[in-house]
Amino acid sequence: MAGARPDAPVRRDFLAADAGQDSFGWNIPNRAMKHALAARLAAMPEVELRRGTAFRSRLADLDAVEVGLSDGSRVSARLLIGADGRDSAVRAACGIGTRNWRSGQKALVFAVTHDAPHEGVSTEIHASGGPFTLVPLPDHEGRPCSAVVWMTEGREAARLLDLPPDAFAEAVNARSAGVMGPLVPVGPRQLWPVLTRIADRLTARRTALMAEAAHVVPPIGAQGLNMSLADLGALMDLARSRPEAIGSEGWLAAYARRREGDIRLRAAGIALLNRASMAGALPLVALRGLGLRALHGVRPVRHGLMRLGLRAGG
Repeated sequence: MAGARPDAPVRRDFLAADAGQDSFGWNIPNRAMKHALAARLAAMPEVELRRGTAFRSRLADLDAVEVGLSDGSRVSARLLIGADGRDSAVRAACGIGTRNWRSGQKALVFAVTHDAPHEGVSTEIHASGGPFTLVPLPDHEGRPCSAVVWMTEGREAARLLDLPPDAFAEAVNARSAGVMGPLVPVGPRQLWPVLTRIADRLTARRTALMAEAAHVVPPIGAQGLNMSLADLGALMDLARSRPEAIGSEGWLAAYARRREGDIRLRAAGIALLNRASMAGALPLVALRGLGLRALHGVRPVRHGLMRLGLRAGG
């Protein structure tokens, strides 16, 4: 992680070994992950996998929930889990609203090659406008390669998206602070909105929300994934410990108690870190650098932060 300005960077390394781990995590392309999950589900005899079928309606009573699907069929169960993304149709059908905070940023996503090997290490560079994150990828045409997530003010992100290749490469290298040596953009660029969105509640009758149906946070430190895994872990723990009560009012209340506090805490922490990254005034830039030095320099604090980042539990 690097902080302050590109011309006066403060660099601090957070090593997995300091937290007693071989690594903080693994980067897997979405396409490969989706194919692997679909293959696993298809091989499970207790799972009925319906490809290309979408949620359309929900009717819940005290004992069961009935779901209407886009193919005209209906399915009844004790529990409906809404895990259908940030614009969740399940959440809308339950009448659950959301609280939304927009930072005015967008995330520009692309890939780069570089001379220096990344050695499997992700790097976040914090400077005015938002973090610039390099995420390890497999080599591209024999050269080390990383994905980049560049968060910046929306109009600036749109300008960068439309730059010709040479001008874009110049802007990328100016922003990267040289931490990986010269960067060469490769492939297409994509632009994604950046927002924080928290569901007003996690449950409705015979229904639980999880993952981005329940919470959306800026892409910092992979905490969105950790939060989603924690949701899943809580649901699985409750299903194992209280199988006879799955989907009941008390069972759903227990899920909400386990997850709501952690979701709010992490969302607030990520939003605070993002605002600090956006700071452009020199006193705030200096304060950001001092903060990074302090967080890294106090060993118990550094280790506590790393354990929190690794933790996928509520």
